[in-house]
Amino acid sequence: MRSPRLMGAKPRLLLLLPSMVNVGGAERMVDTLSRLLSCADQEVFETSFDPPGARRRFGNTAPFHPLGSIPRLPLFLRPVEYVVAAWRLRQLKKRLAIDVTISNLWRADLINILSCGEDRKIALCHINIIGHPSHTLMLRFRPLVAAVYKRFDRVIAVNEALARELMSLYGLSGRISFIDNFVQRPEVASRLPADGVTRFIWCGRMSAEKNVGGLLRAWSRFVEGRNGAQLVLLGDGPLRADIERLAGELGLRSGKIDDAAAQLVFAGFVAEPAAFMLGARALLLSSVSEGLPMVVLEALSLGLPVLASDCPAGGVRLALQGSGAFDPNRESAEWAPSGALLPVPAAARPDALRLWSEALESACYDENTWEGWRAGALERAAHFSPVVASHRWLDALKF
Repeated sequence: MRSPRLMGAKPRLLLLLPSMVNVGGAERMVDTLSRLLSCADQEVFETSFDPPGARRRFGNTAPFHPLGSIPRLPLFLRPVEYVVAAWRLRQLKKRLAIDVTISNLWRADLINILSCGEDRKIALCHINIIGHPSHTLMLRFRPLVAAVYKRFDRVIAVNEALARELMSLYGLSGRISFIDNFVQRPEVASRLPADGVTRFIWCGRMSAEKNVGGLLRAWSRFVEGRNGAQLVLLGDGPLRADIERLAGELGLRSGKIDDAAAQLVFAGFVAEPAAFMLGARALLLSSVSEGLPMVVLEALSLGLPVLASDCPAGGVRLALQGSGAFDPNRESAEWAPSGALLPVPAAARPDALRLWSEALESACYDENTWEGWRAGALERAAHFSPVVASHRWLDALKF
């Protein structure tokens, strides 16, 4: 039964994510969406399965209601875990008189559907399935996943390429649409030293899909016998110790950002990545899979060129305005208007490492190419503005 508030009044919206205390693209996107909808005069609430009293990593004015941690049970008892989580969510929705629940990531999507209730349900899909190391079960249990998504009122992907992938995998034709991720240009001052060093930035969670190891191999090839170039890694994660060990094996000189001789800097988590992007030469993205990374959009908004893996599901390619279909195993680089699309770097692909090294050299020394990429980045950023996204989201909430 349709809620009376959806018959013309503004709906009460609940944004659901498994955790709000972590640092990642989904968490940043939920915070950005929350701010966008609140500025559009919508009533927005946030919830997650964090402990009571937990503090969000990205805070905003929307009230936050953590539902409490859910113990990870053995696989055969996992349904009990989801039922308990769904019951907690249902109680919160009743208490807040929620009209629309927007869930983010598969675990939250499943709990959203199990919570039932009269609220409308939207699944906001951020991450591609094919090729993603954490989503093998979503391929193995494809009929179950498809059945869950077909129960949503709407399924929205963060870019067109991801919408096509989900439609193909789960038969969501006519049910799925896309609203591009968006970003407000950050107003920050550069935190990079003015010492003549050419710096490149990587930003993200140090996990398998981000392929930082592949990037370090490409970087090692590029800086061999070369001075005055530095790669700054912004972020942390479960593979950081392995990545630091690999850097040592590759003979990369690690140090602090103000050490002009350091070839590599492990900066860890930083509150404002844009402050390190501003004044850098390019953003590097070496992932084996992506949706539409917020960090790429932030780089474009700052006029920072992007050198990126041409990875599934094609969101990065769309962001950089590449032509044709994505090809993670491509045999040549594609110069896009705002950067370069490259093969996924890997130790087993010396040709891919060579292409990365050549692209880095162009970004470093070819001023005409770099200036063209910079202008292209600023021009492309207008497509991912909050104004464009606000109109599309307000349309999506009209049931």
